[in-house]
Amino acid sequence: MTDAEILTLVDRLERCLLGKEEFHHRDHLTVAVAYLYALDLEAAADRMRATLKRFAAHHGVGGLYHETLTRFWLEQVEKRLDRSMCLSESVRQIQDQLSDKDLIYRFFSKEALSSPGAKVVEEPNKGSDCK
Repeated sequence: MTDAEILTLVDRLERCLLGKEEFHHRDHLTVAVAYLYALDLEAAADRMRATLKRFAAHHGVGGLYHETLTRFWLEQVEKRLDRSMCLSESVRQIQDQLSDKDLIYRFFSKEALSSPGAKVVEEPNKGSDCK
């Protein structure tokens, strides 16, 4: 992906212009890299949370968001991110390093991840309107 394609993906996600079946693990990683290039970890987590919740609500799957999964992958990206590289190179590197979606099970059991507490974070409702 080029830098322009990455930024277009982020924009399309934020404005809910992607179908729910068009957004995959590699795309989550891409957005995480873009957010972490622009923001610190906490601000990136807030933006990712708001974006994913809005996207899920737009597609009628409001309960789909999972805080622990989102936080885990953002932290994995942050640990590996090399901001001295251009955005597209960094995305390629992160996608290669974090392509295994089962990596999370080295840290969490399936039971722990399916618990209600793992899925939610308390925050004010920011609405589901896409930009």
